[in-house]
Amino acid sequence: MAPPGNFSISDTDAIAASSMAGGGSSSSSMGPALTTSSCLMTFLSGCFLGLRIYCKMSKRRGLWWDDYMLIAAWVALLANTAVLIASIQLGLGMHMDDIHLENLATIGLLGTLGGSFSILAAVWSKTSFGLTLIRIAQKKTRIVVWVIIVTMNLAMVMIVVTSWIQCSPVPKVWNRLLPGSCWDGRVNVYYGLFAAAYSGAMDIVLALLPWTIVWKLQMRRKEKIGVGIAMSMGVFAGCTAFIKCSKIPTILNGDFTYNGYILIMWGSAEVAITIMAASIPVLRVLIRDVGMGTRRPYSGNEGDLVRDGTYHATSYGTGTVQQSNAAVAASGHHRISVSRAGSDLSFSTTDDEKAAVATVMARS
Repeated sequence: MAPPGNFSISDTDAIAASSMAGGGSSSSSMGPALTTSSCLMTFLSGCFLGLRIYCKMSKRRGLWWDDYMLIAAWVALLANTAVLIASIQLGLGMHMDDIHLENLATIGLLGTLGGSFSILAAVWSKTSFGLTLIRIAQKKTRIVVWVIIVTMNLAMVMIVVTSWIQCSPVPKVWNRLLPGSCWDGRVNVYYGLFAAAYSGAMDIVLALLPWTIVWKLQMRRKEKIGVGIAMSMGVFAGCTAFIKCSKIPTILNGDFTYNGYILIMWGSAEVAITIMAASIPVLRVLIRDVGMGTRRPYSGNEGDLVRDGTYHATSYGTGTVQQSNAAVAASGHHRISVSRAGSDLSFSTTDDEKAAVATVMARS
């Protein structure tokens, strides 16, 4: 999404109209709707993130890079919400000719800043889920995920950079009344369409990849489906990204301070949904434990982790889960070491061993 900071004062005629009107006339405003939706999305995603962190800390698993990246995404979303509320106080959500002329430049600056926060929040939340997949994926899948992470970050960060350098001097970005020159506004819009569409497509790919990983694990089919669905919630983030993409052309509308509210809403929704989707796989453990009422022995035909600390796997023999949280499972002449510190996994070199380890972790 191109940052909404490029909206407010790109239309000289609209500014002149605002000046003639004197600003501040009574009119309908989308400000309250923007405030409600943004705060609600920030609150809900914060709850999901908080529960994710609680689940990991309560099980003494610690936090890993995917957790820190998701926390950074939520902080960026929170910053975007704060900037958005400040902009609404100045008139964002109203028709441009109803906004006091002296507020337009400030709204433009806050919009560019908030748009940058929104884009960073979106790409960091997607990166977090990609890092989660890298921890459990095999070599070929890891390469695919890394390519997605790198290209998606480059595409989205480029939007942030261009939004700040598109005019000379830079202050003309948020105050088009200043002397100087700017790029054709369609450049950012067209590139924003491409980047948003690419981001949405990668959301779908990242949502489907877990099935190729989970389906190979030594788990009951029912559990595979449950884990696969839990890790595929990112498909909703992809759908949100596509909807947001369709709203990007509103940036070219001279009255973006009013008509652009829908783009801003969907931008916040995309980030919030991605954070919630990335948290659901971890929350699945909490839901399971609550449903059981208490931690009980697990039972099944393929791989059981029982209360006495012994891990039984039909295909991989028997090992011991030590009190130090290092699980060792014997597989013929091979041994598997699983380090629980920081929720990291140290896999051995064989694919079968990785599957066995992932089975243990999925049940723990």
